[in-house]
Amino acid sequence: MAEIIVIGHGQYPDGIRTNLEMVVGTPEYMHFLNFSLGQERADLEQNLDALLETLADREILFCCDLPGATPFQVAALRTAEHPERRATVVGINNMAFMELAMSAEGTASQLAQQAVETTRESVVRFPE
Repeated sequence: MAEIIVIGHGQYPDGIRTNLEMVVGTPEYMHFLNFSLGQERADLEQNLDALLETLADREILFCCDLPGATPFQVAALRTAEHPERRATVVGINNMAFMELAMSAEGTASQLAQQAVETTRESVVRFPE
């Protein structure tokens, strides 16, 4: 089982948490880290590193809001340090978060692929 860290700008992580609480609940293996207005990159790195220390050598899946932005960069760097047990995805949707909240069985890499596929498959246009 992997630990999942949702990291993003403003209240994005808290919004994901609230959405999950309303629909499927929030499991203990999901963590939420806001990059708030006025915070510096160093603050985000310090907060993330403190969280990672508590998770020891667990599999970690980072879920970020925007590609290329500071939360993504910080998560990608932490992933690059341990690519055998960490993965990063960016831009997944609520359906993928719900699926992850219901089960985090598998490696970080497997969960990342699953989240990408779920996002791709759950985007719908109405009317078609």
